[in-house]
Amino acid sequence: MNRPKDPAIRQRLLEGAVQYVLRNGVGGLSLRPLAKDIGTTARMLIHHFGSKDTLVADVLLAIEERFARRTATHVDEDRTIRIALNRMWQETSAPAMDSALRAMFEIWGQALVHPDRHAKFLESLTEPWIDLLRRRLQRAGHTRADAAIRATLIVGAFQGLQLVRLTSGNGVRSAAALKTLIGWLETSSANPRRRSP
Repeated sequence: MNRPKDPAIRQRLLEGAVQYVLRNGVGGLSLRPLAKDIGTTARMLIHHFGSKDTLVADVLLAIEERFARRTATHVDEDRTIRIALNRMWQETSAPAMDSALRAMFEIWGQALVHPDRHAKFLESLTEPWIDLLRRRLQRAGHTRADAAIRATLIVGAFQGLQLVRLTSGNGVRSAAALKTLIGWLETSSANPRRRSP
């Protein structure tokens, strides 16, 4: 007879796993070293998460959701999109975030090959960000259609520039590219309703 799963224990294990992945990344992740690091056993991890794949997906989703909550605050509270995007870039390009970003891109690739295993993670990567920025751009005067296009451009460029930064090691150039994009967005946003399709 299986022991019932305690949500509080599962949450504690998930938090420990999040901190472990932030320090060590997900490449070559093994349950036994992870379990030892967070004071449990591989058997307990399987009991609460079902499989290593599920655990990894839940860890990456938790990291993404936490950053999304902080970002939502920036986008809602900052005076301009420029300030919000600059703060988002500063947070995500901080050295402490590099291992998490590498893990996210790694799982992203796996998720595209095996979408059935990582459906929630895939759903969290683009659409919530696009919707968040779309609403902010609409409040700034853009039509829904124009705001959606601009939000898609911003999210695609932002995520792509983080990938370029990690693969090239050239954070200065990537930050400059983001600055150029923001400048273009601001220039083209004058009289937004008049310019929208």
